[in-house]
Amino acid sequence: MMISLSKCSRGSRNCMDDIKVVTRGNYYLTPFNQDHIPEVLNTLTKESRYDLKCLGYTDVSEAMDSVIDESECYVAKSNNGPIICISGLFFAEDWESPQMFALFTNHAKKNFHVMARGSKMVVDFFDLSYPSMSMSILDEFSIMLNWAAWLGFEPVGFSQHLNNNYVEFVRCNPKEKNVSHKLSRPVMH
Repeated sequence: MMISLSKCSRGSRNCMDDIKVVTRGNYYLTPFNQDHIPEVLNTLTKESRYDLKCLGYTDVSEAMDSVIDESECYVAKSNNGPIICISGLFFAEDWESPQMFALFTNHAKKNFHVMARGSKMVVDFFDLSYPSMSMSILDEFSIMLNWAAWLGFEPVGFSQHLNNNYVEFVRCNPKEKNVSHKLSRPVMH
């Protein structure tokens, strides 16, 4: 994995489009911005639309604005290609770890290997900054539940939001020593 914080090229219509935060092969992460919304609106999977509806959003465009305003969020795409997914982290003061989310486009369904590699790329990127992440996935999305486990998230419980059932997952960064309660850490002499 190569991390690139390159500057924008001259003549670029939108500087954010050219920033490749992480590059792997022909795929990269770039910060999600308003210019990406039209493409996302046209290609978001029916499952991602349903997930947003279950979270209380009545308008996908409104949800995209919330994602931009309230999260650290990136688009995974190929060079000169379509957006594969939007993924990021939501933060709240009362959460022990940030909440990871992913919204997939129809392009991710067409190429499972791209989706899998991109998912690993996103998780590896977040591992650079965060000791743990959590995730909530609708219990009816068995493919997504398996995807979370494959990424190293462990199921830790269940929750309910707006009459929808979710499986709660947590993933500790394997590169860091972490315990769930700081008081449980061994005493060093």
